[in-house]
Amino acid sequence: MGVYETRVKQKGQVSVPADIRKKLGIKPRDFARCAFAADGVRLQPFPSRVDRNSGAAGSLGRRLARREECAAFAEGEASEAESDRQNGDDALS
Repeated sequence: MGVYETRVKQKGQVSVPADIRKKLGIKPRDFARCAFAADGVRLQPFPSRVDRNSGAAGSLGRRLARREECAAFAEGEASEAESDRQNGDDALS
């Protein structure tokens, strides 16, 4: 893999070259984590909360109605937000 140059846009955005996105498995609308490293900055794929928790509860054995799905999601997000507040979690989500 070579060295790539990219322009920093006015709002601080940068484009990640296609070869790097492909190697890291980063797709449009995915999350990425940036961290300082000894020799520069490290870019890593970072799954969303939905992706991280996908399948964690197992299967209900039936498909939820849209209203049930929305209510369950909202309840889970509220619970996780409260947990983050209690733990002082400032991580990207």
